[in-house]
Amino acid sequence: MADPLGPDTIFEEREDLMVSPTGGTPTLRVAHFLKPSISGPNQKPSPSISLSSKEPKWLANVAFEGWRDPQRKWKDWVDRMHTTYQSVWKEAGIYEAVMASTYTIRRNNELIFGVAERWSSETNSFIFPWGEATITLEDMMVLGGYSVLGHAPHASLLNLDTTAEMREIEEYLDKERKQMIKSKAQKATHYGWINHFMGSGCEFEHEAFLSLWLSRYVFAGYVHDTICKNLFPIGIHLARGTRIALAPAVLASLYRDLGLLKKVMISSNSDSSLSPLILRAPLRLVQIWVWERFPPPLRRNPNSVGPGELRMARWHNKQKFYITNVRSAVDSAGKSFKWCPYAMVLDNLSRPIFSVEKKEWVSVGLDLNEEIESFARCLRVCDLVGIDCTEQYLPHRVAMQFGFDQDIPGSVSSSSSNPETAWKNYSRPIGDLNFVILSRLFESHVTTSYLEWRKKSSVSINQGVGGTNAEVSLNALRVNTKRANSDNFPSKCRRMEVKGGPNNDMETSKNKHLGDGEKPTGNDNPLVSGKSECLSPSNADSGKAELVVKPVEEEIEESEVAKGVTETETVGDDGRDSRHGRARNNSIWFESAAFELEARISKLEKIVAGLKASRFGNGAV
Repeated sequence: MADPLGPDTIFEEREDLMVSPTGGTPTLRVAHFLKPSISGPNQKPSPSISLSSKEPKWLANVAFEGWRDPQRKWKDWVDRMHTTYQSVWKEAGIYEAVMASTYTIRRNNELIFGVAERWSSETNSFIFPWGEATITLEDMMVLGGYSVLGHAPHASLLNLDTTAEMREIEEYLDKERKQMIKSKAQKATHYGWINHFMGSGCEFEHEAFLSLWLSRYVFAGYVHDTICKNLFPIGIHLARGTRIALAPAVLASLYRDLGLLKKVMISSNSDSSLSPLILRAPLRLVQIWVWERFPPPLRRNPNSVGPGELRMARWHNKQKFYITNVRSAVDSAGKSFKWCPYAMVLDNLSRPIFSVEKKEWVSVGLDLNEEIESFARCLRVCDLVGIDCTEQYLPHRVAMQFGFDQDIPGSVSSSSSNPETAWKNYSRPIGDLNFVILSRLFESHVTTSYLEWRKKSSVSINQGVGGTNAEVSLNALRVNTKRANSDNFPSKCRRMEVKGGPNNDMETSKNKHLGDGEKPTGNDNPLVSGKSECLSPSNADSGKAELVVKPVEEEIEESEVAKGVTETETVGDDGRDSRHGRARNNSIWFESAAFELEARISKLEKIVAGLKASRFGNGAV
């Protein structure tokens, strides 16, 4: 079917030379790309990033104000409200988001910092040696349970639809908030709010409930541990089933805070010059995003999900663990990275309606399915309107995350910093007369020109005060993840060479008691690979450190367990240490094997689907 292209269409269909993102033999075929893409001599250079070569001691100054686990009474209040208002939550598009707030996600600081150092504020994406990826509106829908459709969450836009009754409720809630400020606590704390309203029989308990949910779990950190009065209008609208597009607002806050974190990483030169960095976004979504897509040892095996549970239940209350070298693990994950994790078949989890077995064309009209319209919004370049920020959204840079092919992304200028104008651009109708949904079994590729363009990417190693910035090709940092055997299973564990000399046993003994986010003593730096990058000792003390870069594939083992990425002993919920390091390493090996098996099953599904289509004439998937 011909693609009816227009100036405001989301994608284009054309023939091009396509190749696997890891390389191989190109194939000329019809491909589907998200717009805008470019070709020819006027290509903008591929993005570059800067990495710090210094031990990140400043990380202790980061406060994750937006990372909130459920309060002691919160689940009880959710259960009470659920009985009466679950239908309202579904109508407002917040049902899954409210239920997700009852899950506990244990923070892994080193993992957050390890991926944040790859962040580019220029493109609002992670620049990895093997490709570009980012957190998208689709992730906000599937992981966070937020809606991409509905009214704008910005206060100045909400007021246009506010009735006199709603203003009276807002005044009541604010009056109660001020009464708490006059109390001994001198502020309307989350704890005080839940004690005051839960089970009180108050006429506006539901509005109070949603105000706490917004203040603590959605837009937490704007006012530390207190109820935010500016969120009352949103809570009141939601309590009436009004759908509000929280997904773009939450994603905008994530982009903003990742940019702030990366900026501090690059600019930090000394401990004394640093002031605390407060991150207000719900960054637990970033950690879950990593766990959904990256292989072990960057994550543990997920929990089994019971009937009726959310996808976030896979990561609920997972035991804390420490990764000794996040940078190497991230850089070597290219061949195991899951571009489309939500298309996989998982027990007790339904796939989105836009995850189809066969390629489909959908006519765009007034009766367009809500889920299809939501997916279309996820694919379109726009500005995200947040509570106090506006951020660019560039999904065409990561088309493979949506099952599309990838070409060189075109440059996009921000439409407007004005919330009203940006929102009009975001909420405009879908321009495509016909919209394509690709098969979940389709294997996305990149154009040969994109592969060459990406190879020109570079990473700047920031040496700090008095140092120099060394530009290093990302290809030089790429890890060869090919297996020794032909079945794509991890080869047998080989004995690891542990650096550190005779004091290593003592260091291991000390590290076994580390909690989450703590760094071991000695020279191990979770953000800096001791293999791929090292400072020459002859120049390190002079302030003119010389960076020696060696190809990682020459020095890092190919097994997931033995590629320089290990774990220290962990402390369980009961405070007891893991018994044996050997058992722990075996666990990591089996998790890696399970991840590989999962990938092989997915690949076999695609092969079988292709054979069926060829044999029975059902067309290409």
